[in-house]
Amino acid sequence: MLAMILGLAADSAAAAVPRDTISSSTEYKWQIASWQAGESHGNPADPVTGWYNFFVSGDEVSDGSVHIPKFLVHCQGFADGWPLSSNLTACESQTALTDASVSARVLPSPDTQAHIAIYYIFSANGATTLSFTTTIVEDWARERPPHNFTVTPTETAYLG
Repeated sequence: MLAMILGLAADSAAAAVPRDTISSSTEYKWQIASWQAGESHGNPADPVTGWYNFFVSGDEVSDGSVHIPKFLVHCQGFADGWPLSSNLTACESQTALTDASVSARVLPSPDTQAHIAIYYIFSANGATTLSFTTTIVEDWARERPPHNFTVTPTETAYLG
């Protein structure tokens, strides 16, 4: 089932739904902690590769119609090619997740910034599968230490 859910996350045919139709009574946010995304610094003749490493958490939210479970995960992965990109990679749960998954990937972009999408897919009220997505655009780290920030999911999709 997890493979099917991850496949659906990348499927552009999923019906996008404005986020406010699901959590209109609250402002749903995720916390990003210890964020790092960098490029290789090896031999200039070698192809450039990229990597990311961070934690993502979201609080439990219930607006009466939909219950969004809390989560805390560690995401890490690698990117290659030009422009840099990666496959969808499952993030490691730091707490118990039931009927839910979080995954991340580097989206191809020819500019000089990292474009990393994060997907949170879960069973809402035991009947409907929902996906929240955000894309973080930040400079590839050079010597900057890990940092923390907050994001708002920008896309919601009903997956079935």
